[in-house]
Amino acid sequence: PYTTLFRSISGTATICSGTTTTVTFSGTANATITYTIDAGANQTVTLDATGNATVSTPVLTTASTYALVSVASLSTPVCSVNVTGSAIISIQALPTATFTANTVCSGTAGTLTFTGTPGALVTFNDGTSNQTVTLDASGSATYTTPVLTANATYTLVSAETTIAPICVNPQTGSATVTVTPLPTATISGTATICSGSTTIISFAGTANATITYTINAGANQTVMLDASGNATVTTAALTANTTYDLVSVDLGSCNQTQTGSAVVTILPLPTATISGTATICSG
Repeated sequence: PYTTLFRSISGTATICSGTTTTVTFSGTANATITYTIDAGANQTVTLDATGNATVSTPVLTTASTYALVSVASLSTPVCSVNVTGSAIISIQALPTATFTANTVCSGTAGTLTFTGTPGALVTFNDGTSNQTVTLDASGSATYTTPVLTANATYTLVSAETTIAPICVNPQTGSATVTVTPLPTATISGTATICSGSTTIISFAGTANATITYTINAGANQTVMLDASGNATVTTAALTANTTYDLVSVDLGSCNQTQTGSAVVTILPLPTATISGTATICSG
């Protein structure tokens, strides 16, 4: 607690909003001091034999001034004299904080974005232990989570001033980093076909994802899966063995490399010749 001395000089104190402090009066032993609170009605307090007395303030949320009016002796006749002096109790506002979380792809780190009272120390819990960030002069801070493969929820604990008096304000609220599973894809269609004919290459995986693949290690080709997670590609008329290889699969901002292939083997067309042209005798 803060103690403010009421003398013929002023004293000041700064306390956290919502707390109390003690105002201390001193002077002639057993004298009665008259004072006001924020220029209100007169109040009195009697000093003890050592010439001291204290008054506890109510819970304060705004600045308050205790001003001396007069002091009167206990003796007869009563001697009273006007006195001056004041104690100004300043209020430090309680810090506050809020935060939000983003959406990330599985296997990457998330970001928590904090806003609140500039300079405040914000404590939050990651589900296992408390962590802290300090808000900058604009009242902002970010925190990078570990690599995530599942949704992670973070909970606010408190906001605390870093300049005396240290005011700690419990906080509530939570933010969840949403983790989007990485899309997947498979390829099928390995077959043996006759030279010069076509076949079907089938792709399956995450609905609406875009699959990148190559034909005989050539330039990248793409195909988009439908809402059921399927797509097909009809080959050209083939006359040589052909390999379709998966490269990657992409769904919005989430993508990953993929492996897998479909090999189309070509069976040469059969051939035949005939001979025996000749002129012979009837029968």
